[in-house]
Amino acid sequence: MLKITEDTFTENSPYILAEASRRYGISASDLHRLGSFESFIFDFKRNGEDFILRINPATNHSTNLIRGELEWINYLADNGVSACRPLPSTNGSLTEVVKLDNIDEDPEAYYTLTAFARAAGETAGKDDWNDKLFIEWGRVIGRMHTLTKNYTPSDPSLTRPSWCQDDDLRADKYLPQSQTEVLRKYADLLEHLHALPTDRESYGLVHEDMHHGNFFVDNGRITVFDFDDCQYHWFAADISIPLFYVMRNTKLNDRSPQFAKRFFSCLLEGYHRENSINSSWLEEIHWFLKLREMILYIIIYAEDAHQLDGWCRDFMKDRRYRIENDIPVIDIDFGRFG
Repeated sequence: MLKITEDTFTENSPYILAEASRRYGISASDLHRLGSFESFIFDFKRNGEDFILRINPATNHSTNLIRGELEWINYLADNGVSACRPLPSTNGSLTEVVKLDNIDEDPEAYYTLTAFARAAGETAGKDDWNDKLFIEWGRVIGRMHTLTKNYTPSDPSLTRPSWCQDDDLRADKYLPQSQTEVLRKYADLLEHLHALPTDRESYGLVHEDMHHGNFFVDNGRITVFDFDDCQYHWFAADISIPLFYVMRNTKLNDRSPQFAKRFFSCLLEGYHRENSINSSWLEEIHWFLKLREMILYIIIYAEDAHQLDGWCRDFMKDRRYRIENDIPVIDIDFGRFG
């Protein structure tokens, strides 16, 4: 089976971008590349408004998986969450499929196009980085969790995956067997998580990546985007994500326990304005931080170490030792916040 790579996209990009421009009523010259990770991202203007075009290889996201994402975004936006809505194509469709006809008989040889309104504002900077933002951040997450309790996909084929279906969890696939202790610690972590209850009040469809890079701020208002990792997970796991990444952001804050306590306290204050969470779940935050630590360790380890950026190199420093010796990701008592 063909694995669609950056090289495959580059080779076929004139055709793909021509199709994208035709289907969204713009010129190919209006598309400007922003970057790529799991998808290829462009921006464009239409009738004076700013939009984002996302191009997903089928090897990463099936079209139905993306349709499930878009349906949930619209559900949240319909119910008070400021989220970047998908833009219909000129055909009135929220997704457009571009097949690579030059690759014969390959079911994975296609891309799914989606476009979104660009969020108002910018990434939170020093002028925004305060308790007021942290409280609003928590409130938005709480609102999404309240809404997801009553959400059911319109069709079973649009159901988003659960956390345990993520291929990034495959430590045995990406880590060498020589890392015996890491693999053992990981197996213990998964055993603990699989034993947790998945009731309506604690588990549902969540953003799963609600860090400070996935929303813009405009006069204190948060607009959320990048829902392509949304999945069924514990609410407490979703709450742990902002804390995990905030404590690795040296540009806007330190990594002290004092800041972690301040941030988490504000986040929960905002969260409780929209949704309640049993204090027993706060004691699980330690485990969910460990899960994110392990997922990133697996992903980054599988990459070419010579091509890692500064953030990844910093994260991987002593990471194996920390995992093997049960060093907390963030050493604070989460139970005290209940």
